[in-house]
Amino acid sequence: MEQDATSKQLAQRRAEGIRTGVTIAVVVVVLRYLPATSNLFLFPLIDNFAYDVAFGLRAPQQPSDIVIVAIDDDSLKEERLGWFPWRRDTYVKLLEKLDGAKVVGFDVLFAEPDRHNPEADSRFAEAIERHGRVVLASYRRVRSEVSAEQGTEAAAIMPSYPPPAGGTGPLMPVQPRNLAPPIPKLAKAAAGIGYVDIVPDSDGVYRYVAPLKAGYDRRVYPHFATEMARVVSGTTAEQIVARAPDKQVMMDERPVYLNADGKMLINYCGPTGTIPRFRFWDVISGQVSEDQFKGKIVLVGATAPGLYDIRNAPYREKSRFFLGVETNANIVNSLLYMPPLRDSSRTVVWLVFAMILGSLACWVVWSSAETTGPFVGGLILVVIALPSFFVVFYLANQVIPYGAIALATALPVGLGIYDRLGAERRMIRGQFASYVSEDVLAMLTRDPELIRSGTQREITVLFSDVRGSTSLAEQSIPEAWLAQLNQYMSQMTEAIFDYNGYLDKFMGDGIMAIWNAFGTDAKHAELAVRAGLAMLERLEVLNQEWENAENRLPFGIRVGLHTGEAMLGDAGSDQRRQYTAIGDVVNTAARIEEMNRELGTTFIISETAAQLVGDVFELREIGEVEVRGRSKGIKVFEVMGERS
Repeated sequence: MEQDATSKQLAQRRAEGIRTGVTIAVVVVVLRYLPATSNLFLFPLIDNFAYDVAFGLRAPQQPSDIVIVAIDDDSLKEERLGWFPWRRDTYVKLLEKLDGAKVVGFDVLFAEPDRHNPEADSRFAEAIERHGRVVLASYRRVRSEVSAEQGTEAAAIMPSYPPPAGGTGPLMPVQPRNLAPPIPKLAKAAAGIGYVDIVPDSDGVYRYVAPLKAGYDRRVYPHFATEMARVVSGTTAEQIVARAPDKQVMMDERPVYLNADGKMLINYCGPTGTIPRFRFWDVISGQVSEDQFKGKIVLVGATAPGLYDIRNAPYREKSRFFLGVETNANIVNSLLYMPPLRDSSRTVVWLVFAMILGSLACWVVWSSAETTGPFVGGLILVVIALPSFFVVFYLANQVIPYGAIALATALPVGLGIYDRLGAERRMIRGQFASYVSEDVLAMLTRDPELIRSGTQREITVLFSDVRGSTSLAEQSIPEAWLAQLNQYMSQMTEAIFDYNGYLDKFMGDGIMAIWNAFGTDAKHAELAVRAGLAMLERLEVLNQEWENAENRLPFGIRVGLHTGEAMLGDAGSDQRRQYTAIGDVVNTAARIEEMNRELGTTFIISETAAQLVGDVFELREIGEVEVRGRSKGIKVFEVMGERS
């Protein structure tokens, strides 16, 4: 059977909803993939939020062999150290205490000679060379501040790695002449030198670092932490850069992954304070045993707020507070020990996953029942889309495009749920509010599948008609007769609705009603008979009122009822259609109602209906009668009332 109008409307709405949802998912993924739009406000906001939450939920993992010697407030106030910057001899004393360290990284800039005693630089250089495992820091100067002579000198001092065979790949560019190295004496003595520059994300949080940069002189320049990791691991410069074209930095045969911008994700071991600290003064004054530093990676750097070496980290519960020396310590830890995080935020596989997941969730919302679809679609959002970032982060050490996944799923699901939970109910209520009771209407809005498409089932059809309506109309004033009919129809409608009937139509002063129109009434014949008796009772009350009313004429009605199979669905023209029953059962019910005139009865039913209600109602068998349009007669019964 051709799909009915209601089903067509719902099917069209479903198809439109699915198309809209899939389009939204595709647009979200495309926007996230394109470089020009990948950093739109919502994407980094959601991605960064999830990244920060993931670190906040993870328990701190204190490294076993990394410590910090802190240039803190108490050390700065120590008179025996003098004013900061301290004399270079102070650092000579420190290196003596750190003789057993695997490597010492000075996160302190020595770009100028000692202003107190230039000869102290020589002593410091000797101490550095004697230790043999000291890494110093450089920084990038503003180009306008660098003279040609300074640039040439800096390029000559800065150590570098040979370029990999396949080119520098995604490595960020740097101008070597703009790097400010330590003074030549110290640079020559150091085991390594690296830049300490690091750029925060748009929200001011440091999540990435470029461990290597490609110089315009075709050499590769390492980060300060990269140099420390190289010295500790014994990895050669050639080994470190070998896989740079493949977006990898090799450290002791361990790959660390780079993104398309040549940056690696910092796998923080915990919030500020996770890495053990020792006060600078306590170390050089002997208050801390030298055994604390044997076999350790030691970073020397500022922790005093007044030195302004603060770099926000992804720990919201600590107000993001983090120190620069801690950041460098975490970069070293990421290069050597922590599981390397892979930035998959622009990987096609995950973006396709976002598109498929969003499309699937949208399809589920629209293709299932009104309540089941939104529930399952919401379940996909809550159980798969929203936790996806954290599952992949913790289990696979990947950072995926969470903003794309969340938006590509949440937007189609949210819009679909909003539309489905409102639009279908409004459509059904608008179509059926005048034809069924509030209870039946509520049932239909809860389960629109009841009216989804044409189906065949057993129903009971009732017809009623006013006796002598033509004569009554001639005796009455037209306006009065119309008002009386409206009063009568209202009472009959209530009687039908009281017993879950579906008011199919009014035909002048005639009425057609259906029971089990939606397949929900097992005792449809009994309900229909009760409704017919209720109609007669209500008419009796009306007649008592009309006997003493002006311009009112009491009248009687005839009721006929038949049970049988019918096809249910929308019928009519393209301009106007109605949910109704089609089949012989309707024609037979109408003929049975007409037989009341010949038989002199008021309420008769067919044998098929009588077989269903004979135990409940008192019936008088009339016998078999001829039914116009049928080749065989039909046995009918008069309804006398309910059995006592």
